[in-house]
Amino acid sequence: MKGELFLTQDGSSSLRHSLLGDSYHSEGGAVSESLHVYIDAGFNSLDKNHISIFEMGFGTGLNCALTLFQAIRNSVSVDYHSVELYPIDQEVVRELNYFKGDARQRELFETLHRVGWNNQQNIVPGFTLTKYHNSLENVELNRQFDLIYFDAFAYDTQPELWSVDIFRRIASATVTRGVLVTYSSKGVVKQALRDAGFEVKRLAGACGKHHMLRAVKL
Repeated sequence: MKGELFLTQDGSSSLRHSLLGDSYHSEGGAVSESLHVYIDAGFNSLDKNHISIFEMGFGTGLNCALTLFQAIRNSVSVDYHSVELYPIDQEVVRELNYFKGDARQRELFETLHRVGWNNQQNIVPGFTLTKYHNSLENVELNRQFDLIYFDAFAYDTQPELWSVDIFRRIASATVTRGVLVTYSSKGVVKQALRDAGFEVKRLAGACGKHHMLRAVKL
């Protein structure tokens, strides 16, 4: 998948999906949004030495890379799993401008895209990555996760991925008191999460959005 490359308002790259027509990140700032929603409200909220993460939508790899670098800084080991139906081309990866001011981080970012699919890969000591080339509906969630990054395309683009049935599948693969974070704060999403067994809280959103959601598995 090639997609249409563009710059967001914080100067970081994003893509517009060539089939779905939706953006991978907020036009207000790709890196800013990922840091706010997934790192600050998600990863940094867990007081654990080892975190198991499931991400809906590997996409540009930005959330995974930011998690990797934060895990290294905090000396946290991470078992990271991510599903992606439309992997982006390596040519597109090279055009994304993430981490180009740091040679080591840039190399690790590109490594996340180069490693194979459907097998656990050791990225650095203490950080493993398993990417599934599959849809969320069909991927097997046969383990328990501490943290869910729910970064599907917008509800208006793919409403089927924001359903009660999907969130029930996610809930069954989440530890008690495990956390789910997402940029969306739509009322139907909040209700679907509640119906699936999550306690839902609205937090301040990223990049001009009023709210995001942080949900805890009951």
